[in-house]
Amino acid sequence: MLTTPLQPRRALGRGLALLRQQPLPLLGFSAAAWGLHGLGWALVAAGDRLPSAVLGALLRGVGIVLYGGGLLWLVEGLSRAGLALAAGQRPHWRELYRWHGRSSRRLAWGLLNLVAALAFTALVGFVGWSLVVFLLPALSPLPALLAVLGCGAVGLSQLFNACLVLERQLSPSQAFRQGFVLLEHHWAGLLQLVALLALASSVPTLLLGFVAEALVAGLGVPVTVVAVVAASPLVAVSTTCAYRQLLPELAPDAPAGLNRSDR
Repeated sequence: MLTTPLQPRRALGRGLALLRQQPLPLLGFSAAAWGLHGLGWALVAAGDRLPSAVLGALLRGVGIVLYGGGLLWLVEGLSRAGLALAAGQRPHWRELYRWHGRSSRRLAWGLLNLVAALAFTALVGFVGWSLVVFLLPALSPLPALLAVLGCGAVGLSQLFNACLVLERQLSPSQAFRQGFVLLEHHWAGLLQLVALLALASSVPTLLLGFVAEALVAGLGVPVTVVAVVAASPLVAVSTTCAYRQLLPELAPDAPAGLNRSDR
């Protein structure tokens, strides 16, 4: 297997440059997807306040669908936009907003696989912690630390899951395994990439929120939301740029077709 060095700083710089080239479609889509995600959260919260149990359950059910659907829509749309930009193409609104059939379903299953893997890792860590607390209390922090490291490794391995599913047309299980192969060869670069993206997105977001709240009481939350909407495309496009750096390591016969309809 070929190994190409992952360059997180270059990926972040390239992502910022691409975001500056096409700000309106990326920011507009990010706002729409986050808005749908927030609407789902609001419906779930409203369902808890209704006096009718039936209407409350119905509202919560719709809210959960919108909550999860908004998150899936956000991940898929921004990943498609980032892949198009990283390939030198202009993202089209139609490709971002429409349902893509099989690839969208595969991406949903991939996200569910990630959640299941994280839950299983956390469960194993909890069981191990319980046994160690009972048998060797002095070593009780060790299983908790191992569980945190395990969850971090699982999450890190699936950083390019959306790219692998959407562009390489891999199945959820194939993309999941490919993520661990990339983690084996590039764990240090992936860790640096995640740290760099977290720093580049969270520090300005929190700083703007604190400054806005200090200037005008109650303004911190709206400003933070706007900052999150703006930071999401940067993270997604930078991630796809980093993924492009590792393309030589992917199977050369893997099918690619980002814009091919697979309904």
